[in-house]
Amino acid sequence: MNFLDRAIGIISPKWAYERAVYKEAVRSYEAGQIDRFSDMWTPINMDTENADKVQRDLIKARARSLENNSDMAESAIGSIVRNSVGTGISPQARTPDDKINKTLESLWKTWTKQENCDITGQQTFYEIQAMLLRRKVVDGESLVRKVYDKKARIPLKLQVIKPDLLDSYLLTAPKTNRIIRSGIELDDYLKPVAYWIQRKSPDGYITYQSDRVPADQILHLWNKKHSDQIRGISELATSIKRIKDTDDYMTAETIAAKIAACFSIFVTKNMPTSGPVPGRTAKDKEGKPLESIRPGMIAHLRPGETITTANPSRSITSAKDFVKVQQQLCGAGLGLSYELVSRDFSNANFSSARQGHLEDRRTFLPIQGYMIAHCCLPIWEAFVEAVVLAGLVKIPDYWTNKETYTASDWITPGWEWIDPQKEANADVTLMKNGGMTLAQWCAGRGYDWETQLKEMAKEKKYAESLGLDLTIHKPESVQAAEMNHKGVQNEE
Repeated sequence: MNFLDRAIGIISPKWAYERAVYKEAVRSYEAGQIDRFSDMWTPINMDTENADKVQRDLIKARARSLENNSDMAESAIGSIVRNSVGTGISPQARTPDDKINKTLESLWKTWTKQENCDITGQQTFYEIQAMLLRRKVVDGESLVRKVYDKKARIPLKLQVIKPDLLDSYLLTAPKTNRIIRSGIELDDYLKPVAYWIQRKSPDGYITYQSDRVPADQILHLWNKKHSDQIRGISELATSIKRIKDTDDYMTAETIAAKIAACFSIFVTKNMPTSGPVPGRTAKDKEGKPLESIRPGMIAHLRPGETITTANPSRSITSAKDFVKVQQQLCGAGLGLSYELVSRDFSNANFSSARQGHLEDRRTFLPIQGYMIAHCCLPIWEAFVEAVVLAGLVKIPDYWTNKETYTASDWITPGWEWIDPQKEANADVTLMKNGGMTLAQWCAGRGYDWETQLKEMAKEKKYAESLGLDLTIHKPESVQAAEMNHKGVQNEE
């Protein structure tokens, strides 16, 4: 109770009571109370970009440091990249013309080689995919520019741009006076119009001269959480402090374990060392004083000298429980299971392993969908346009039916079964009852259903040409009928 409340209580107890009741009614949410337990926690609401830009670079630098030095951070980052992109998200052309589909897919296979798709000639398209997702997770955003090289057979190339090069010092665009915030030129609705990118010399120095790149040439990958957000924040932000604390704790435990492994001997002299000393000193074969120990050794000391041993001991059993909790919380912040972050599958049974696997899939599926929508599809559309302009594919009505000729499906990396027999039987039951199609089953494992059927037909035809009648090419009902028929013949 403050001075004013006490004064009111003296003058009018009724008024003081009504005032206290009103104040408690206003504070109906404990989360909104400010008391001695929460008076240091008073965040404010403000524009998202103005709040983010103050700490974005520091958070990004810390995330990169953990990526380079922390096995716990690398495990989480690698799990996301490995399970979401893996060997690559690949397209299937879906135009009405099968001949055009085959041509586009053949050209795509050629273009994805590092010398064709990467402006530096160092990474394949699928390696670029993985790097873009990794940088999105660690840095909070990744940028890739569509560049057109007229000298190349397929003129489209990709240039990955570090988000650090976005010019954060520019405030308005020359000539148009449009607002530039954190290197992005915006219209009145906060829609990106262009990106201002600082030039960087080959020796790594920024020249502080910026180039304006139209927004339709840039793919900006980041997670938008607020309507007024303009750029991304590292997805490790919620876990950075926890990972760093765990690493520091393990460093301290390692030092303690090293100390605990040491066994030291100290000689205490109770007599003056000057002048002749009676007795004898333990010596080695060369007659030098013995200053090292060996197993089972017994040495006689001078009179008055005693031995004190230092044998520090420390148990590290508590470290495992501490680190496990930290890994669970770190994984929870990123939508990952403990097993995936820790790589510890020793105590997981089938049910818990499957539940964790399914929850992890629910994390990876939206990431795959994001990569397809914001990265793969725009690049595929630019690729189709490039090969049409280069005359590598003849489509007379392409410009009036672009959506038809850029239609595609994308095959994502599949996941292996935990218990193949149980899950295979469940999938077969679903397909028999119409709960799943062959296309869905194949897509879930990273296969193309059309290619699957073609390969099966090819194998069956070849086996029959060799006079082989393999049961794998026959439905179970046909196999059962043949077995019954053979049984009847044997009885006759």
